[in-house]
Amino acid sequence: MTHSLAFIVVEDRQNKPLLLCRESAARAEEPLIVLSGTDAGPGYERLCRTYVHLSSNPPEFEKICFRRYFLLSEYLRAHPEHREFVLIDSDVLLFRGIGAHIRRVAGKADFSGSYMRTNDGWDPCQISPHVSYWTAAGLQQFIAFLLNTYASPSGRRKLRAIAARFAARGVRGGVSDMTLLHLWAHASGNAAPINRVFGGRVIDHNINGGHNLLVNEFQGRGGAKRLVFVGGQPCVVTPSGELVNVLALHFQGSAKIAMAHVLHGRVHTVALLTAALRLARRAKNWAFGMRRLAQRPAGGTRFAGAAGPK
Repeated sequence: MTHSLAFIVVEDRQNKPLLLCRESAARAEEPLIVLSGTDAGPGYERLCRTYVHLSSNPPEFEKICFRRYFLLSEYLRAHPEHREFVLIDSDVLLFRGIGAHIRRVAGKADFSGSYMRTNDGWDPCQISPHVSYWTAAGLQQFIAFLLNTYASPSGRRKLRAIAARFAARGVRGGVSDMTLLHLWAHASGNAAPINRVFGGRVIDHNINGGHNLLVNEFQGRGGAKRLVFVGGQPCVVTPSGELVNVLALHFQGSAKIAMAHVLHGRVHTVALLTAALRLARRAKNWAFGMRRLAQRPAGGTRFAGAAGPK
């Protein structure tokens, strides 16, 4: 007998996105576990000793993102029955059929995460875990890879080179847990994307805009993917007009304010909200790029605060 996949959120705050995530999981009839602890064990302490900050985000934010893998590891140590699970962010809505779909799309992999293929040659080296399939063994392999990368001179050189490409391009980002996931997934043969269209169904990479695994893979409306509800289930629309059942939606950043509207089928409100958010996001990114280019010293592309162990 095949057991239900456990869906796990690592979130130590009680907030509206988490409540909506819980409601969506209940509607989808998928078991949701919320890990709210903060003791990530000795492995996380070891990471903090060797961590080098190479991101435009605050160090505290990036460390919280890394911490969830160690919190998961501590939880699995006490709950060995979870030999496989799905890690999700609290800003994700789940819909009926998501568990069975993930089993099929992940196959025999130890990990499957979400990313977007660009068409301009830019590779941000990122795989997102906002909806990601894991085996317990895969999680331990990733943690070992993560610790070794930050502890070794060659690993830190590789991370600095990635951060330098972001700085040279004048875009927000840099090195994060998504960078380490990308490097490990490709090195271990676990890079097949969870957000590819499979059997007429798909997992959303980011509701903002029509991009998914591919650029402009789906139609947009306002500042988000165009959504159509059929039989109570949301669908996205391809450029040719084909409907694809979307089983998880990711409300990244300020798009979280649209979660309740999607959960209750108010798609036109979503389009208006996300259109306004898109304009604000473009202005913010433009200002960041101008500021980075103005502050960049001659011959240098490092992020502020990037100094660390050599």
